[in-house]
Amino acid sequence: MSEKQAKRRAGRPTADEAEYKRRTLIVTALEEFAKAGFHSASLTDIAQKTEISSRTLYNYYADKLALFEACLEYSGSQIQPDPPEVNGDLHARLVDYATKMQRQLFTPLSMQIARLIYRDASDFAELRKIARVQFERHQVMPVAKMLDAQGMPSGASEILARQFVAMALGEWQRRLLFGGDRMTPKEMASHANFVTTLFLKGSDSCLAAYCNSCE
Repeated sequence: MSEKQAKRRAGRPTADEAEYKRRTLIVTALEEFAKAGFHSASLTDIAQKTEISSRTLYNYYADKLALFEACLEYSGSQIQPDPPEVNGDLHARLVDYATKMQRQLFTPLSMQIARLIYRDASDFAELRKIARVQFERHQVMPVAKMLDAQGMPSGASEILARQFVAMALGEWQRRLLFGGDRMTPKEMASHANFVTTLFLKGSDSCLAAYCNSCE
């Protein structure tokens, strides 16, 4: 090992090492928030489980709220780590994106975090604001970009994108609030296709497709 390499190993971690440590911290924090809730989650416990010092944790994130925001950012980015295609068949792309949203949000950890937000955000404005920003960034805006690519005005595309996401996640939200099994991949794809057809073509097309499937 060269002297330069030895100094690097003895000093600050490489960029890859730092990113791995930060990601491990985020995943550990997500699990702790999901288990204990926002108010009861302990930054000290999170640091210990990540095998870092509390000082290192605070170097990354100034407080618990900043760490929770980073957790939601990470979780949201997992819906589709790469930006969705904006060109091509709009129906197919919306079905694909709606399916990916459901798949990510139906994971046990995402379900627990969603319950936490429903439970705690009503009395905590900052938590509600963070959740809204992440919803817009990771669920609404990718759909708005697809609609923009069809030549739709920006303001209109965002309004319609919010409606599409609300429709696409309606069944997930129902099961989150009232209980029910996780949707199967086939159910997710079928629901995404139904919602997309309803969104793009209206109820008559959905009714015709439903009747055809029953024949």
